Amino acid sequence: MLSTNPSFFSYSGKMAKYAFILFLFSMVSINIGCNDFDGLKTDDALLPYFEVFAKEAAKRGITVNYDDARIEGLLQNILDSNVQGQCFRNEEKPKKVIIDTEYWARSNELEKEFIIYHELGHCFLGRDHLNDKDVSGDCVSIMHSNPGVCNFLLTEDNKSEYLDELFSE
Repeated sequence: MLSTNPSFFSYSGKMAKYAFILFLFSMVSINIGCNDFDGLKTDDALLPYFEVFAKEAAKRGITVNYDDARIEGLLQNILDSNVQGQCFRNEEKPKKVIIDTEYWARSNELEKEFIIYHELGHCFLGRDHLNDKDVSGDCVSIMHSNPGVCNFLLTEDNKSEYLDELFSE
């Protein structure tokens, strides 16, 4: 039976208003809880290499905080077989270092370090490709665009020099 009592309508109107506010609040909370801003994800296999990058940066006076920089690292299939890694930069979302799973599986330790240094050079340091080479045709930077542009092989003997160049800009 529908009541015509004005206080009933007043009471139920307030309840409806509070229920609506509670509903909106819960929807906003759920939306925020599912947002990328809450937690950055980096695959466990990449974490040690992200840590090495941060340690090498610290040796050269650069503090790396991946949370503040909003950078995450993921192992994924990259469809272009010529691409081993990518950096996606977007002001609205976290920056993503994507490493091709097949490349990662067949790489040795120095190759894994190289690809992380290179992609974090883009994502964290904001570096572009640098295809300069020295008189013997060797790449002067880890930030070269592809192996065919200059001679490059990261070794324990030349790693420090390449890292000095990487963190110098």
